[in-house]
Amino acid sequence: MQLAFLNTNLSKETKRKTEKIMSRYKNLEAIIESKKLDLQPKMTVNYQASESQRGNQFYSETEKLALLEMEIEDYVIIKRKLDLVYDSLKPVQQKIWDERYILGRFDSDVYLDLEIPDRTYYRLKKEMIATVADALGYIETEIKMLAE
Repeated sequence: MQLAFLNTNLSKETKRKTEKIMSRYKNLEAIIESKKLDLQPKMTVNYQASESQRGNQFYSETEKLALLEMEIEDYVIIKRKLDLVYDSLKPVQQKIWDERYILGRFDSDVYLDLEIPDRTYYRLKKEMIATVADALGYIETEIKMLAE
């Protein structure tokens, strides 16, 4: 049985989505915690008109809280996946992730500081992005879209 090698040829859309998530990696914990604070019951009196008074639209505070809990759960799953991928990367790829996506530095600055050739840098970066995209299920989505 052969191992299937990771496809590093990603569409621009998949690459863009993956890089966006990678750049938010360090902020995910803060986002999760702030959303958990929104779940806390409010003890102050609210004098605003209720949502049910705006029209015939259905509105429920319980429904809103349930949707917020599901959103938090999604963020937690993404954070766990990114933690696993980040920890499994080569140390140089972790440095690339930190420098490029967390600190927002330019590619040329990163590979010059790491003292690696630009071809090696872009190969490592491409592998890293493909690994993250695969972990988040973006490659499977891309394959389904191409099959249709």
